[in-house]
Amino acid sequence: MASNLRERRRQVLRDEILEAAQHLIAERGYAAMSMDDLAAHVGVSKPTLYSHFSTKEALVVAMAAQVMDRLFSVVDDGGASGRSALDRLTDLLRTGVQVQLDRRVTAMQLWMPEIVHMLKGHQEPLDQICRIDAVVVDLVHQAIAAGEINPQLDEASIVRIFYALFMSPNVGRLSITGTPNPEEMPDAVAGFFRRGIGL
Repeated sequence: MASNLRERRRQVLRDEILEAAQHLIAERGYAAMSMDDLAAHVGVSKPTLYSHFSTKEALVVAMAAQVMDRLFSVVDDGGASGRSALDRLTDLLRTGVQVQLDRRVTAMQLWMPEIVHMLKGHQEPLDQICRIDAVVVDLVHQAIAAGEINPQLDEASIVRIFYALFMSPNVGRLSITGTPNPEEMPDAVAGFFRRGIGL
């Protein structure tokens, strides 16, 4: 029993560290965030921090895996519901945008060349990235076959548009319009996508 409690506490602290790292990266960028700053922000010693994540790279890999796990829960639940492929694709996009807004995860940071290069060195996140892409492409195929998508649009363009909109919470951060409404943006992005590729 004590072991289970210890493991739960360890997991709670790990989640707190990941959340704090996401906030610091959103604020400062990956390169500017230091492990010293992160330890101070969370209120733990450096040895405690390093017992969870031995390097900044390990931290980013864990952040990426956490975001992708949340997306997979939507994909996996959607298949059993009998919903159309376009509905499931739209839900995946909406959830991806919502996750970024809720957790202040910077998708642009996660998909920057140096981060992608870093993730390529770790099989699990690489497999997750490939799995997400396979799901997106498969849903596009299904939606085209079901006549839910304008047949004049090519598959590669639809997938690229999906990814561009997926990263939309992090585009235009310096715009004079300010920050988008996190309660409205996921639905707005999903609506733009659906109307743009629909019949």
